Order: sequence, then C-alpha cells, then structure tokens
Amino acid sequence: MWERIWRAVDEALSRHPRLSDLVLLIARTGRSATRTRLVGLSAESAFFALLSLPALLLGLVGTLGHLGAVLGTRTVLDIRAWILDLAAKALTGEVVDTVVVPLIDDFLRGAQANVLSLTFLVSLWWGSRAMRVYIEAITIAYGLEGLRGYVRQRALAFVAYLGGLLFALIVLPVLVAGPNLVQDLLPVTAGRLNVAYWPVVGGVSAAAVALLYVLAVPVRTPLWRHLPGAVVATLGLMLGSALLRVYLDRSFGEVTIYGSLAAPIAILAWLWVVSMAVLAGSLLNAEIDSMWPTSRTAEARAEIAARRYARATRLVERHEEALRRVGEAGGAPDGGEERERAAGAGGREAPEDTGSQAEQPGRARPEADAPDGAPPPSGAGSAATGGERAPEEGPGEPEGPASGPDGTADGTNESRGTSSPGEREPRDPA
Repeated sequence: MWERIWRAVDEALSRHPRLSDLVLLIARTGRSATRTRLVGLSAESAFFALLSLPALLLGLVGTLGHLGAVLGTRTVLDIRAWILDLAAKALTGEVVDTVVVPLIDDFLRGAQANVLSLTFLVSLWWGSRAMRVYIEAITIAYGLEGLRGYVRQRALAFVAYLGGLLFALIVLPVLVAGPNLVQDLLPVTAGRLNVAYWPVVGGVSAAAVALLYVLAVPVRTPLWRHLPGAVVATLGLMLGSALLRVYLDRSFGEVTIYGSLAAPIAILAWLWVVSMAVLAGSLLNAEIDSMWPTSRTAEARAEIAARRYARATRLVERHEEALRRVGEAGGAPDGGEERERAAGAGGREAPEDTGSQAEQPGRARPEADAPDGAPPPSGAGSAATGGERAPEEGPGEPEGPASGPDGTADGTNESRGTSSPGEREPRDPA
C-alpha cells in the first residue's frame, strides 16, 4: 500500500517541484509515525505520567510550603486554590474536605523531610519511566538506537525528569499567580496582559520541548534544528487541548454516569494528547535531519551501521564454525552403515570387519548379509551342522550358475568332498 501511495505522490510532485520537499517531508513524517507506533508510545507515556502525578503534586506542594517566605502568602494560597479546584473535579466533595484539604494544608505548612522524600521518590520513579519513553521514542525516530546504553539512557531520564520538576517549580507559580501579580504591579496593562498571556505560555512551552529534544538525541545538534518540531508540538498541544475540551464537554457535560471517574479520564486523555504532540514534533525533526543531515548525525548513523555489520559478520562466522564442528564430529563414523548401504546398492556382500574374523575364524557368514532374493550357497546346511564352512567367492569373481533341482551347482548328482575349516575346495572345471 505504501509503495503505491509513494509512487502516486512522486508523480504528482514531479509536476510541482517547489512543493516537493514540503510534501515529501509531511509524507515521511506520517510514515515514520506508523513505523514507530506513535499512538501506542503516547499512551504508555501518558499512563506512567498519570501514575506519577499525585506524588508529583504533593512533592511540589511540600516544596512550595518551604518556599512560602520567598514566594509570598498570596502565591501559596493561589496555588492551594488551584490544586483544590483540580481535586474537586476528580474526587467527591466529601473526599476533598476530609482527605485532600488536610493533606494539602499539612504539606503547605512544611511537610516532614521523610514524607517529602518518599513522595519525591515515588514521583521520580514513575515520572522517569514516562520520560524514558519519550527519550527512547525520539532516539528510534532519529535512527540512533543502540548508540546510548540502557544505563546511560535511564540516568538521562532521571536527570530530564528532575529538570522538568525544577522547571515546573519555577513556571507553575508564574502561570498561576503571574497575571494577578502583574495586574497589581501595573494596573494599566490589565487589558494587554490577557492578550499576551497565552503567547508567553506557548513560547515557554516550546522552549521546554526544544530542550527535551536536545537532551533526547544521542548526539549534540544545534538548538535551532529542534525548533520546528517544538513549534509544531506546541501548536498541536494547544489544538489538541481545545478539541479535547470540546469532546469532554459533549461527552461528560450532561451525563453523570461516570461520576468521579470523569476527571481522571479527562486527565489521562490530556496527557495522551501532550505525549502525541511531543512525539510528533520529534518525528518531524528526525525526518528533517534525515533529509538534510548534519555531519554529527550522519557520522553516528554510519557508526551504528558499521556496528550492525560487524555484529552480523560475527554471527555468520559463529554459525559457520558451528556447522564445521558438526561436520567434523559426524564425518568419521565406524563404517557399518556405509558398508550396509554399499551392499544393498551393489548387490554384493560388504567386506567383514577383520577384527571379527580374527576373533571367530570358524563362524559362517549369516544369510542376512546376502542380497535379497539370492539362494543360499550349496552345502550351507551341511556346513552349518557338520562344522564345515561353505566356499566363498572372491570379490572379483562372477557368480556361478544357478543350482539345479538336485541342489548341485551344475545340476548333476556329484557331491563335493569334505574340506577343513578355512580351506576352499577347488572349482570343478566342467
């Protein structure tokens, strides 16, 4: 299917060369999204982010409680009201009043060090898992998987998540209390502030996403190379959030069957939209780098290709060595099977083992060694009963004539004399 679509797009772009690069970039990004499982990785990252969200909020609240003297009482109260408003959407009023409010107040007054450390550890574990999904997906999109080991990648996920916590700790009070603070300081800018608020938020978000892209790529690339994907991710986040809000209003606005599950579902869906936007921007940057690569990314891809070729060469050599050893182990059998095959194929008796003849010189050859359908030699019964051995023919001598009705070789009644064991009787000249 993709080959037919690719040929059709190529034929259409040949007529409009100016738009060929742009359309080719969009088509390659879409194909990369299906190849790297954009939807599935976004859902995985959103799930881990949701698990880390409660501990993250408690840790941030506890930290803000210790920084209350620096931020101011009003800022802390605004953050408290914002958190309680979110909790009221996710939980029932009774749970908010009996559990959430005392817990938030306790943390804002300054949580104990052990409790704060435990919440941060839980948040760090699950949040770093979500960050690792981002880093792994971006690395795969650039085609640089295997360049960074598992330990380095996991350590980078921890560092990136800690940086995200610090960024949220700085930006969250500004986003929550910034408009009111600026309005109090500069009342004249109240109308203009509402206009500039969301562009500022979008710019800060784009900068944060660009920093994530810089950290996730295994090789160092200029920051401006990541700006297209960061801008696309920010615009996709805003558009996806607006569409999600419309969908949730239509789905949960007048229906109460979901109850308190509506808010967690909405939060999980929003985290999924955020993950899809971030990963889509990284795919765009990866395809831009694939079409117009930098020297460092090109060298890194060549190094990975050389490693894979060397690994494949070693595997082939090991396979050939194993086959050679198996051939050497099975190439020197005792010869019994080969003699039986030769006897069955040539219609003659295979030569006996000399060691067996030396041990049993008087033992007659069993009739089972004779070819199928050949009559037993004359006098075989008497030789077996009287201790005599039947005459043997040489390997190059032709077989004698068929025995006659009286049991002799030429059909006559002439009997042979008795011979000692191991001595051949002379052949009748007639």
